[in-house]
Amino acid sequence: MAYTIEDLKNKIFEMYPEVKQQSFNVNIYYSEEKQSYIIRFQKGTSELITHLDKQDADDCMNNVKCVYLGVQIGQFIKNFTEKERFEREKPEEVAQYKAIEKTVALDEGGYLKNINDWNEKVAQMIAIKEGVGTLTKEQLDIVKFIHEYYKIYNYFPVLSHVCKNINQPKDCIAEKLIDPIVAWKIAGLPKPDDNLINIVKYGVTPT
Repeated sequence: MAYTIEDLKNKIFEMYPEVKQQSFNVNIYYSEEKQSYIIRFQKGTSELITHLDKQDADDCMNNVKCVYLGVQIGQFIKNFTEKERFEREKPEEVAQYKAIEKTVALDEGGYLKNINDWNEKVAQMIAIKEGVGTLTKEQLDIVKFIHEYYKIYNYFPVLSHVCKNINQPKDCIAEKLIDPIVAWKIAGLPKPDDNLINIVKYGVTPT
């Protein structure tokens, strides 16, 4: 069926009114390589980048809700809401992470500019900014492994490989941090491009 990117964006607003209610910026482009639409939701320094394959997009235009996209949007809203709630209810911890934030350089997307500035306190600061809240020991183990792996090999590890190496269940990132791109950011890695985002999200690394 024929439709424009603007048509698809308007359909997403129609089917998921919470996107507009939350005043998220939405940018969409079509990837010929992936044969899917890449969708970026953004509000402030928080962002969600996901994809919608052609068939799912066609279904969406025919008023069939895409469960996967709905879950992603719901989690993004939850993280953003949790961040706002945390800032209201724990001003002391917010003050601490803001003090840490002043000691390191972040880009406009909230990614650490210098990976060597990373430590556990910086990880906690980024996690709070992303709406994850204070990291547990299990979450810290995940991001520490990702950080060290990236410094050695210069790319993000296969997701199941992370969990196996820290003796956690194979879906530990999804269970503990939800979005691997959030884990990437908390681990202090540089901002990935859209191709790399697909690699990270779907567990494929360069060969």
